[in-house]
Amino acid sequence: MVRQVQSNRNERLPFQRLLENNDLGIIENPLQRIEEDELDDDISAFHREYGLAEVVDVDVLIRGGRLARGEEVFVAEGSLSDVEKAALQKEKTTRFWEESKELRVILLTCSVGAVVQGWVQGAIVGANLGWPAEFGLNVNPNDPNHTPVSTSDVWLFGAVNSIVFFAASLVGAFLCDPLTEIFVGRRGALFVAASVTFAASIGSAFTHSWQALFACRFLLGVGMGAKSSVVPVYESEVSPARLRGQILTSWQTGTALGLAISAAVNLIVSDSWRFQIASSFIPSAVLLFLVFVGSESPRWLAKKQRYAEAYTVILRIRENPLLAARDLIRIRAQLNVETILFTRRADEGIELGNEIPHVDQAAYRREISLVGYGRRITQLFTIPRVRRSTFASFIVMSAQQLSGINIFAFLAATLFDSAGISPLKSLWLFFGFGVANFLFSPIAYFFVDSKGRRFLLIVSLAAMIPLLIATGFSFKAGSSSAQIGVVATFLMLFTLAYSPGAGVVPFLYSSEIFPQVLREVGMAWASAVNFMGAGLLALTVPQLIQGLGQTRLLGLFAGLDAIALVFVWLFVPGTERQIATMEEMNYVFGVTTRRHVQYQLTEVLPWYFNRYIRLRKLEDMKDLPPLYRYSRLRQATAAAATMATGSSVKARSKLSED
Repeated sequence: MVRQVQSNRNERLPFQRLLENNDLGIIENPLQRIEEDELDDDISAFHREYGLAEVVDVDVLIRGGRLARGEEVFVAEGSLSDVEKAALQKEKTTRFWEESKELRVILLTCSVGAVVQGWVQGAIVGANLGWPAEFGLNVNPNDPNHTPVSTSDVWLFGAVNSIVFFAASLVGAFLCDPLTEIFVGRRGALFVAASVTFAASIGSAFTHSWQALFACRFLLGVGMGAKSSVVPVYESEVSPARLRGQILTSWQTGTALGLAISAAVNLIVSDSWRFQIASSFIPSAVLLFLVFVGSESPRWLAKKQRYAEAYTVILRIRENPLLAARDLIRIRAQLNVETILFTRRADEGIELGNEIPHVDQAAYRREISLVGYGRRITQLFTIPRVRRSTFASFIVMSAQQLSGINIFAFLAATLFDSAGISPLKSLWLFFGFGVANFLFSPIAYFFVDSKGRRFLLIVSLAAMIPLLIATGFSFKAGSSSAQIGVVATFLMLFTLAYSPGAGVVPFLYSSEIFPQVLREVGMAWASAVNFMGAGLLALTVPQLIQGLGQTRLLGLFAGLDAIALVFVWLFVPGTERQIATMEEMNYVFGVTTRRHVQYQLTEVLPWYFNRYIRLRKLEDMKDLPPLYRYSRLRQATAAAATMATGSSVKARSKLSED
């Protein structure tokens, strides 16, 4: 009966249409597009072609394929052993700290990479109070010698602060793709990024001119940009689908921890700007060690058609042969799906659309080998499904910078000092900001998968607008002690609004929405947009502080925050709770931008207006129709599984009666 439900391929929408113009919002499993027997034969041929007999038995791989094709049906057939049932159940209930040792080592490595990121960003904050005077720059309006501020020196000060972000945007981020190709995967790219950061951090302590410091910070930016493009992708590729959002919160949490530690170092050695700025060598050294401990990304190995190695890594992560086989077949199916995205002839695209997931491996190798770096960049903007991912990632990354948070993260001491707050008190305020950012970021862990990335980002941006305005007006409080108390209070509340949403979501979201074969270059462009915004902020804010003052500056960013909120609401697709796997992202971004905007304006907005403005009762309102829906095939398969389970129970009952 199940096979009969799943055999009507000719009645379904062409697969290519689901990936390019999926206005119906259909989410489906491509493995269900072929019969079970055909899938078994395909997996057997795959097993022989890639010499997988040394690492996995063909029967296990076939059973893993059936599990990937339809878990409900496979479980209902009753062919699972007790160990396999326990593994499936554990997968649905375990927390990330209960995962395998292999996964925890990889996540520790990525977390340290995030700590390096935050430490590098925060190390300059305290140093900004010392190095300008030593290098002859007049940038302090409260200088005890009453030396007038030089506009040109303020621009040089901004250039030294911002070059790290411009280098990360224009050079470092785009090294992610070639580094993973040349230095064998995610770990090799991470090693190079950590090495550059380590060397540049130490070099910064021995500079004797702003030009030399500028050069060292340029190298810091190269390492920072490469690392930020690798770490979130690395994490997303090894994380279980159910926990991926929770695990990827570690990027923001680790960055916030690095920022807090750097703030503590700024206080401990407040009289030594050289050690402050060089202290980021410490986590860089730890990262260089951890890179050699964990395994390579299995999705990257599969992309290189090193399937035996990929299975071995997945087995160490999942700790069960059947689950490892299931994940390997899913990854291969995704790569086959993406072959459609990269075919150039319309007739070939239609043919492949009817053959998913059985794509000839020679065809896959031909297509992927022709996708060079330049063509991959072009495809970010020419393939409809990928273009929507690129646009969405640009918006969420820009939203983080438009929120105004990095005024405090990068230039806190400068901002507070300009308001007449003493240097030591400025460092204490920065330390409080860093600690609050670290403590509030894990809040996202409890909501990022249940409520969704888009929901968290929208709530965060909306809450930050009034709090940013309030923080700006708090600088106008009367006495010095009252001013510090009010500023600190609203700054903490603003950080609370930022950290679980606009802090966590942008890098997490961008790392999971691109196709496998474009994930590196897609994440590179997303990171480049983020760092370009950070660089422009670090370059211009010192001048804006002088020209606008603290209150009007923060009011300006409150307006930019509101613009970002509107763009996120209209143009950023949500990864709903039921859309868990990275493979299903292809269907989410198959929905056209026009359809997404139309849904928000004609369905969501009227529903919320009636519910919360007109205060209508839920029982008097129609349910809000979902934007995404699973294919009838998937629903029919689940129904068939339920019937199969019921039949099995009746059969067992009859046997017991007999």
